[in-house]
Amino acid sequence: MSFSVADERAFFSPYTLPSPYWIILEGADAAAATRYGATQLHHKAELFGLAAGPEWTVPWAQLAEEFLPAPAEAHLRAAIIAAEEAPSLQEIELSLRPAGQIDAIAQHLWLAQAVGENGLLCYMQRVLDRRGKQVGFEAFARLDGADGAIIGGGAIMQAAQTLHMEYQIDRLMHRQAIECFVAGDLDGVLFINFLTGFIHRPEVYLDGLSQAVERHHLLPRSIALDVPLIDYAKDMAKLKSIARYCHARGFALSLDDVMSPDGLAGLLQEIRPAFVKLDAKLAVAMLDDKKQGAVLEIIRLAHQAGASVLAEGVESAALHQAYLAAEVDMFQGYLFGAPERCPPQPAQKAG
Repeated sequence: MSFSVADERAFFSPYTLPSPYWIILEGADAAAATRYGATQLHHKAELFGLAAGPEWTVPWAQLAEEFLPAPAEAHLRAAIIAAEEAPSLQEIELSLRPAGQIDAIAQHLWLAQAVGENGLLCYMQRVLDRRGKQVGFEAFARLDGADGAIIGGGAIMQAAQTLHMEYQIDRLMHRQAIECFVAGDLDGVLFINFLTGFIHRPEVYLDGLSQAVERHHLLPRSIALDVPLIDYAKDMAKLKSIARYCHARGFALSLDDVMSPDGLAGLLQEIRPAFVKLDAKLAVAMLDDKKQGAVLEIIRLAHQAGASVLAEGVESAALHQAYLAAEVDMFQGYLFGAPERCPPQPAQKAG
């Protein structure tokens, strides 16, 4: 049995192979292998297998010498591993990684251990309105470090990406945020972050979040999904699909990390967010009379579209007063309190 390059698109039916066998990750490489005398080809979830005989412990270079003729391209040889039985996708992917990437994985295994030991924590930071009344919270992921220091969300997300655990971490934090919100008898809006950059089907990716909301009998409009604008600056179609999902399920949409008014008016009309969040980096511009025009335009466009404006990173009274004068609706930052481990302490009454 032999196949040409043109035939590779038809390989969507599994063939039973004797083990051990070769795994080839690229369709073009699999087709190339058939030209060197391969007699069996297998496809499943983008993995191609080629029948062979050696054990997993034999170095791949030796396998290539024994089972591929001399003219075989170097990149084809380097893309092959062997296994006694079908390995998992993770095993294959790890086996083909450069040593530097394997070292990076080893250095971030603390996150996998923390998840396994239920060590991932939820912190909440308060959101206040113009009168100083608490009107909601934003949830953050944190970890207790070995030296007693708190590991922040940035380090956790970097480790999650290195370990390809973004989806698992997101689902876990969504559930913890909602459980904390309910257990603490908190009210207002709960702003939930999620790793949006790789979401292709929000109805699947956010299904766990929807189930948690229903299970705890929360009103969907009390949940605001923070969608970082920077993640979708070049993929508006995906951003719009997430917006459609939020509106269909009754969730509030929060457009996060907004830093420029360029193109904002049209975008706001299309995705209709309930909240527009001013990036903390805008603080410098807001306190400079010569530069604050762009910030004021963002605020004007958001209000024109019917969205409330939330200023993040408010750390000084001067910045707070500047935002108040600019008609910002909501505030969040260390001026009003750091993120607190769940459940947060009761809010102090506004003076």
